[in-house]
Amino acid sequence: MNIFATHFSSLDWGIVSVYVCIPVIIGFLVRRHIRGVGDFIVAGRSLRLFLAIATLTGTELGLVTVMYNAELGFRNGFSAFHVALIESACVLAVGLTGFIVYQLRKREVMTIPEFYEQRFGRRVRVLGGIILALGGILNMGLFLQAGARFMMGMTGYNDAAGLKLFMTVMLLMVLVYTVLGGMVSVVINDFIQFVVLSATMLIGSVFVIREIGWSNLFRVPEGVDAAAWVNPLARGSDFGLIYVAFMVVLSLSVATLWQSSTLRALAAKTPKTAKRLYAWSSVSYLARRVIPMLWGIGAFIFVSRIPEWSAAFSGPQALSSQFGMPVFMAKILPSGLIGLLTAGMLAAFMSTHDSYLLAWSSVITQDIIAPLRSRGLADGQRLLITRITIVVIGVFLLIWGLWFEAPVSLWNYMAVTGTVYLAGAFTVVVAGLYWKRASRIGAVIALCAGLVALLGIGPWTRGDHVAWYLTDRFFGLLAFFVAVAGMVAGSLLWPDHKVRREVRS
Repeated sequence: MNIFATHFSSLDWGIVSVYVCIPVIIGFLVRRHIRGVGDFIVAGRSLRLFLAIATLTGTELGLVTVMYNAELGFRNGFSAFHVALIESACVLAVGLTGFIVYQLRKREVMTIPEFYEQRFGRRVRVLGGIILALGGILNMGLFLQAGARFMMGMTGYNDAAGLKLFMTVMLLMVLVYTVLGGMVSVVINDFIQFVVLSATMLIGSVFVIREIGWSNLFRVPEGVDAAAWVNPLARGSDFGLIYVAFMVVLSLSVATLWQSSTLRALAAKTPKTAKRLYAWSSVSYLARRVIPMLWGIGAFIFVSRIPEWSAAFSGPQALSSQFGMPVFMAKILPSGLIGLLTAGMLAAFMSTHDSYLLAWSSVITQDIIAPLRSRGLADGQRLLITRITIVVIGVFLLIWGLWFEAPVSLWNYMAVTGTVYLAGAFTVVVAGLYWKRASRIGAVIALCAGLVALLGIGPWTRGDHVAWYLTDRFFGLLAFFVAVAGMVAGSLLWPDHKVRREVRS
């Protein structure tokens, strides 16, 4: 019995092909409306509430999001739900209080490092931009790989060259319309993809429940630790107290300062709209995790029923657990519906990639290159550099995705690479907005502290049984603590007035 056998047919290829053409056409159509870098990066700050919710959801409900959440469900069962609950609660808290995002929108910045310059000076902005770009681009490093594995699982194309082929084609699709249309193109496509993806995910969930059975879905699979399947703090769980604490800190910092999502708040029509955007989006943030996790749980139950398939996901030559969900969905969905789901997932892939490429390229242009130019950059030059940077980042992602295999799960890789930026950024922005004594030296120390998180993707974190102090979540949490300690110590020991005196002397 071939685990990669699928119902994917010519009809499904036709559905996917037609859908793929839509974003490219939109990119060409909106190109004439891009008059300057403000239109390209933040869509002229014209997003109203409903459109902002749709585009934020379209960005954050990407194919990689579906893949890593499904993998969490496949590997950890219902204990993975704590990640969804924590994140949703943090997004809701930001929406109700306006914590950070209201003030950033009020200041009319286009990127987070732009705030660094307003508060701490140009050098801090450049350093912050470099670290943001580093963490963000590394964070995207496995997006193409995960997307290609989804396509291989859905289409049954398990040829040795399949991974390279799908990665290359998917990247080219995104580059074309992102380079042409910028944020205007991104917003329009995100809205379309929000509608398509919402419908296909609901339909897919119906088939999952019908195949597994509602009662069986909530029954602990045979041979699995019952406590660890439902409780992230149970003995034997892959998570534990340190992981849960890391998720709380990480989720709050992501909710407020992850550049690709913060761009939506900065593009909102008013600061009040930016605040309400987060409150309403907390529901979609919960759904974007829970539904794929349920698919992953269903996939594990389905695979565990067939000894040959169960064996394929274990042992030294095991298939990546990322294949679990797409292989399962390809088995239970009929032809035609597989094409619709695949098109919806490609929509998710494109909506995330376009926003991330735009986010990191705008940071490199606005916060690294432009501040280092003594004469500055004209608006047209900024636009050209941003477009070139999008292509360069895309090429890097293709090479990195083909070469690097993370020693940890897809979600854990993204969590620790994101922390490279978030640990320092969260500390610096909170201190900059709410603590008058925060100094530029403290900001520099805090920003550099995020590099500690890179230790979380080292080879020593590989394996199921490693010492707690060599895990990815330990290094991630440590980065936040070092950043806070560095900001406090640096600000108290080297206040800004002391630094200015030393410079003058």
